[in-house]
Amino acid sequence: MKSHNLSQHGFTLLELVVVIIIISILGLVAVNRSAQWGEIAERAGLQTVVGTIRTALGLETARLAIHHHLDRLPNLVDTNPMDLLAQTPDNYTGTVEREARAGPEGSWYFVNSSHLLVYHLKRTDGFSSQLTGAPRVRFRIKLIYTDNNHNGRFDRGIDDIGGLDLVPAEAFSWQPPQP
Repeated sequence: MKSHNLSQHGFTLLELVVVIIIISILGLVAVNRSAQWGEIAERAGLQTVVGTIRTALGLETARLAIHHHLDRLPNLVDTNPMDLLAQTPDNYTGTVEREARAGPEGSWYFVNSSHLLVYHLKRTDGFSSQLTGAPRVRFRIKLIYTDNNHNGRFDRGIDDIGGLDLVPAEAFSWQPPQP
């Protein structure tokens, strides 16, 4: 009968500390990447909603043009652009009278008094704006027209209507997260 000399092998304290440090570093990298992906996803979500609204504005312009009613486009400038969508985004909370009653972070809402569509940011790394208070981006519908008489404003019957666009009400920048 052979006897086997089984020796027990285990981690030394130094090896255990090295493994814990490596796992901790990998965990920190994963958490950092996760936060960056959240910021990227929020930016993409904002850009998707803006693009969808711009498409809806283009479709409404085409619909009115087909029916020879482009003269009705200026009436849409102060309206809620979300009303043009067949389905509003899940994070659209509706309308408010004043911006002071803003929606929760990561949500869209329309302010009746200023006719602005607002997105209240959830993640603000890399974001800058001239607005004070809660970090947000505000958009408005803009009438696109040819200013035939060069007076800086739209004049019915004089200026040619080109369409509608959704534009930022104030300048902002939102830099992508750095790796």
